[in-house]
Amino acid sequence: MINICVSRRLAMELSGIELRYLVNEIKSKINLAYYVSSINAVTKPSFLFKMHHPKDPDIMLMVSTKGIWITRLKFESFEENKMINILKAELERAKIESIEQLGSERIITVKFRHLDEKVRYMVVEFFGDGNIVLCDGNMQIMGILKPIEVRHRMLKIGFRYAPPPPRGIDVYDITLEQLRAMREDKQSDSLDVVKWIGRKISIPKKYVEEIAIRAGISSLTVGQLSEEDMERLYVIIKEIISDIVSEKNHQPYVILGQNEKAIDAIPIKTAHLSKLNVKKTPSYMDAVDEVLSNDLMDLGRNIRTIEIDERITALQHDIAEQIKAKELVLSKANLIRNVAHKLMQLSYQGVQSITESSVNKLLAENSANIILEKGLKYLEILEELILIESNLPKLSSALFTRAKEMERGNIAIEQSKARLEAQIQELQNQTISVRKKIIIKQQTSKEWYERYRWFITTDGLLAIGGRDASSNSAIIRKHLTENDIVFHAEVHGSPFFIIKNTGNLEETGLSLQQVAVATVSFSRAWKDGISSADAYWVTPDQIKKGAPPGQYVPKGSFVIEGKRNYMKGLELRMAIGVARLENRYTVVCGPADAVKKSAIIYAILLPGGLQPLNVAKKIKSEFVRILGTSSNNEDLVDFVKTIMLEDFLRLMPSGQSKISLIANGENKVSSQNNSTSDMQIGPSVAALHD
Repeated sequence: MINICVSRRLAMELSGIELRYLVNEIKSKINLAYYVSSINAVTKPSFLFKMHHPKDPDIMLMVSTKGIWITRLKFESFEENKMINILKAELERAKIESIEQLGSERIITVKFRHLDEKVRYMVVEFFGDGNIVLCDGNMQIMGILKPIEVRHRMLKIGFRYAPPPPRGIDVYDITLEQLRAMREDKQSDSLDVVKWIGRKISIPKKYVEEIAIRAGISSLTVGQLSEEDMERLYVIIKEIISDIVSEKNHQPYVILGQNEKAIDAIPIKTAHLSKLNVKKTPSYMDAVDEVLSNDLMDLGRNIRTIEIDERITALQHDIAEQIKAKELVLSKANLIRNVAHKLMQLSYQGVQSITESSVNKLLAENSANIILEKGLKYLEILEELILIESNLPKLSSALFTRAKEMERGNIAIEQSKARLEAQIQELQNQTISVRKKIIIKQQTSKEWYERYRWFITTDGLLAIGGRDASSNSAIIRKHLTENDIVFHAEVHGSPFFIIKNTGNLEETGLSLQQVAVATVSFSRAWKDGISSADAYWVTPDQIKKGAPPGQYVPKGSFVIEGKRNYMKGLELRMAIGVARLENRYTVVCGPADAVKKSAIIYAILLPGGLQPLNVAKKIKSEFVRILGTSSNNEDLVDFVKTIMLEDFLRLMPSGQSKISLIANGENKVSSQNNSTSDMQIGPSVAALHD
């Protein structure tokens, strides 16, 4: 029988000391240069924060009521979430200024700050069913996952956030004197040490047992503890807490359950691990990611298949009823056949009348009665009525006939059962199909240039461009060499673009044209809806990285000396598509001529039209639809399904766009595709704009 209950409670529960390590590790990774580029709801109590850095790789931060951790995965959304809109409105584009744990409690507060100095706080409670609370700078609640109204506190929109009452001694600050005071409770004298520590100090049982073993007191009761035992116990408690929190002596393991499923994680090696099925992991953060992310995936699969599971359960119930009916019919048929056989034996012995004592005795032994109905006599056996014939042989024959009829009726029950089993198999196949469609994308190591705007020209040259002032500065200061060419436009908000390792200029005419188009397209001209603009290129020695004496050059800007080589009347026309880079798929955006040569599928964009998010949605849905019908490459279709809309938005020019064409690239997905590179294979252009 399938359990259709979708549990919100993940198997693993983080303790306060484990949470402290995760908080410290996250703080060491996410510095103030990172900002929240997007937030996606995974489940009702789980959110994926994409943290972007102008130079370093993105960090995917999972915030759930069961934990906070850095994940290597990109999750799709599994269900509706009532908090996502306010979180996106209030936290996207903000930086994480601090992440703090409330003492040793399983509560953290994340402080966000916007460029305009607006402050927001997100409080996450990990105990019980957990909670997520969004507050303004004065800790007034703006949004809450689960409103609370109990005796000691009230949490709902408009109220000020208040933590629950403290639960006792903070394990980080516990002293030997406090430990001694705990022992003075006479009611604790007969308790074994492990149970006593577990009651008095908020430490998980797995660590309490390890503390007792290391201190050599696991077999003692509290009343048997000497002063020396207490001192040793105190030292071991502080030592294990320090090892977990500071990552000192970490030997992280994932604990495996049935089918090698990750069910728990532990940062240090303990004695009880020898009894369990475990595997080592590079870090405790990786272990937590494996366990809690797998739980989220299982939850997501259950959410997607709950309706199918309910139908399967109903059919399984019907089959169980069919089996019961079959067993009842067979039981009745066997009893009737048995009575018929014994009546036949009595007739062989000379008994002829139904009224004789031997017949009455036989009927009584088999719970059979003779009843009169409408002037006729019937033999009643297990609610079955058989007309009594004039003599025993005829009655016996009638009973045999009824038993056969009942057994033949079981054939219909078996056929009905088979039909139900076939329906269950079909639904189970649907479940498998749905579960396969839940794609969790593993983050891959990217090339250094993918943190910038980039594309490969038709001449095979790498072009990189800035996204903002920081990346403009980075590509000039860190990546410009003497064999490169630098592009800029006299348009407000123009990026710098570089063609790497150009070599002979006469052989790179197409590259010059394409990078010039990219430069104007990624400038403010696109957002302003301008259809054409001018760009120019210069050599690296014309770029001066410092301001002239007495002058100031803003961040991301540089002084250019000497002749500028202008390229005028450049049409703003870009393409975004899916291409293969090394051994993986990626999304690339650049001039249409360059992208369509390297891409498997692409969309051509022009300025003006739809809002960026709507354009991204249309592109993704059309890519999935077209590739699903024109390609045998399931991996490619699965990859496109995992592309987040944020990935498209990050690559596209800023401002409104219209899709003029969706087409196969020259880098075909299979030989079956049409060889005409600009052949339109999607719906009509007009339909795309609806």
